[in-house]
Parts: sequence; C-alpha cells; structure tokens
Amino acid sequence: MKRSIAKELTPHKAGQEVLLSGWVRKVRIVGGDLAFLILADGSGSAQIVLDGGLLDKIPPVESAITVSGVAQESRSREYPVELLADQLEVIAVADPLPFPLNHKVLEPGLDLLDRYRPLALRHPNMQTTFRLQHALIQHFEEFFTGEGFTRVTTPKILSTGTEGGAELFKVDYFGQTAYLAQSPQFFKQMLVGAGFERVFEVGQVFRAEEHRTSRHLNEFISLDIEMGFVSDVNELMTLEETFLNSLLEALAPRFGAKMVIKGAQKPMPRMALSDALAVLEKKHGKQSRDGNIDPEGERLISAWAEREYGVPAVFLHSYPTDIRPFYALAQDDDPGLTHSFDLIFRGQEITSGGLRIHNVAQLSQALAKRRLNPETYEFYLQVFRYGMPPHGGFAIGAERLTALLLGLNNIREASILPIF
Repeated sequence: MKRSIAKELTPHKAGQEVLLSGWVRKVRIVGGDLAFLILADGSGSAQIVLDGGLLDKIPPVESAITVSGVAQESRSREYPVELLADQLEVIAVADPLPFPLNHKVLEPGLDLLDRYRPLALRHPNMQTTFRLQHALIQHFEEFFTGEGFTRVTTPKILSTGTEGGAELFKVDYFGQTAYLAQSPQFFKQMLVGAGFERVFEVGQVFRAEEHRTSRHLNEFISLDIEMGFVSDVNELMTLEETFLNSLLEALAPRFGAKMVIKGAQKPMPRMALSDALAVLEKKHGKQSRDGNIDPEGERLISAWAEREYGVPAVFLHSYPTDIRPFYALAQDDDPGLTHSFDLIFRGQEITSGGLRIHNVAQLSQALAKRRLNPETYEFYLQVFRYGMPPHGGFAIGAERLTALLLGLNNIREASILPIF
C-alpha cells in the first residue's frame, strides 16, 4: 500500500484503507482496551485508534512506526478523520526523552534544546519557525527574480578580507592563509559591473566576533541584493519597503496567527541618523559617544516610530563616513556623511545598505585612507576601470528577521542547527 501523509487524512479518505508512517507523539489509553495514538510526520499529525492486541505493540513516544487501517470520521474537532488501525509495525524504538515533546510549548532552556536540537526540531513550534524561514527565503527569491534580478552564488573562501575588517575567520588553504567571507559585497558589485546589472544571493556569511548575545550569530544566512544605474538611496529604501510589505502579505495566510504583524503595510518613516540621535537625547536623555546608534537606541527609536507612525520600523540614513565601509558613497554636499542606511525593525537593525563609490579613482583613495593596499584589491577594482555604473544594494539577515517576525527571544531559536 502506498504511504499517505497525515494532512491527507481528510473526509474524502473515509472508508478507505490508509497507511501512515511517522513518530508516536502522544498516547492515551481508555479503559484498558482502547487507545488513541497521535502520529506526527512532516506534514502534521493524525489520530490513530488502537484496540485489542495492538495495544501491546505501542512503543515509547517518539518511536518511529508504520500503521495501517481504515479511515473513519471521528468526534474530535482537531482530528475529524481518524485511522482505525488493524496493523502496527515499530520501525525504531526511541530512548527515554530528555524533555517532553508533546507539550504545547517546549519548556527546557535554550542550552538544553541546543544540545538536543535535532530532537527539539520535531516540536510543532520549532517546525513553524523554519517553515516560515523557508517561506521568507522563497519569497525573497521570487520577489527579486520578478524585479529582474539574477540569482548568483559567490565564493565563501577568500584570499583577502572582503571589507578590510577584523571580523574574519582564518582557514588554512593548502598551506596559505585564506578567510571565510563575511559578506558577498565585493562580488555582487563586480557582477553588477559585469553586465548582470541586478543580482541577488542567498548565502552563508561568517563573522569572527567573540560574542554570545540574543541577537548575533557567527554564521548566518544573508539575503543580499545589488543593482546598477541607481543614483538615489531612496530608491533602495523603497525597494526594500515594497519587498517587506509583500513578504508580510505572503506570509500572513499561513503564519499570521504566529507572527507579530502590528503595523504591517504602513509607510516606514525615513530619517537621518543625526535626527534619530537627537530624538533619543530629547526623549530619553541618551547621548551617542561615537555618532552611531547602539542596541538600546535601536529599541527606543523603533518604539518611537511605532508611537509616532504606527509602524515599529524606521529607516535611518546619512551615516557618517568613518563608521561605514570604505566603499560607501559620500554625499556631495557633506563628504562626512554617506548615502547609506540601516533599517531598524522591531527594535533591531535587520538591514544595512546604500549607494557605493563607482569611480575607480575615488575608490582607490578611499582604500588608501583606510590604510588598505589598493594592489590587494585589484581583482575587485578591475571592473571599475571599464565603465562601472552608479550602483547600490542592501543585505538582510534571514535569522534575525525570522526571530523578529515570530517574536522569538533569541536569534539562536531561528538558526536551525546552531552548532556552536
């Protein structure tokens, strides 16, 4: 008999022979001669009715089984169709569990869940997190493909540091020092200049920072876009806002009950970073020591945007040149500021982006100003010598956005297998 999956146990199956395979999620024995077993598989769960000698075959919860019988209507609201079993085969018996999986909410702390992550991932709430993340990434790919972007995959083992920062993992590459990519930034710029004009990537990036916070990961999924012939940073912010609104609209029918979507579809305010810092100083007495906004400031300015505009998101732009990467394009009327932006969403920065320098002489000067050797970056600079258009882009952290959409307390909850 061909296997069916749990979600296929619908009224049209009533009276038919059905075979299901999955894990024993819960068992309830009634009167000693009848049992209701909840079987879970990748599609959901189904109710199995067992009687007679089959009760002796019930294995421990989370054991893998195959069960067959006749589908019938039931009195259960949650399972309007159940399976009256006539055969049950135990495929693999489960050891005693480190924590229960049949509770509505996983109760152990994150450290224990991480230790038993493959097991914890069987819980419906954990499954929802990563099914939403899948849908998020899928929509990102579909949206930007529809906007004329080409998906690319760029190298992750590099001969030099990608952006000249210190947050790099060193690896031995056949006796030479190489680095894990902390961003596809250089490559996506090069591909814009190579004639693709509009590119996007979904890929792993690595940040060698010694931290263990609720909002950082050393390895995460970056959703990157870059586009040519763009000369106004507002065009990039509008593009991202359109994407995010379309994302929420796409996710709502399936995950709306799980998501925190207050303020969706409303215009996202845009303000200079200096104006945001002024609001924080006026409203909260908070001063910036380095001309940038810190995590507390991000939470406060997001709350302010929600009060003032009804949406917990705000684009901050015009960041100082000295706190942005060397390739950030300076403003003509104030070279101390850049055409760059961050998007603060529900209290955290989820995006960094902006316009890039496209003139090779200016780019070489920017490298020298940061004491970076232009010869080291010749492979990057090459395309800028052959008619590089004005361009820009941005990147979104998939795990952080997932966590914020679902209201998760720690970004590790949105990383499917956080090994370290």
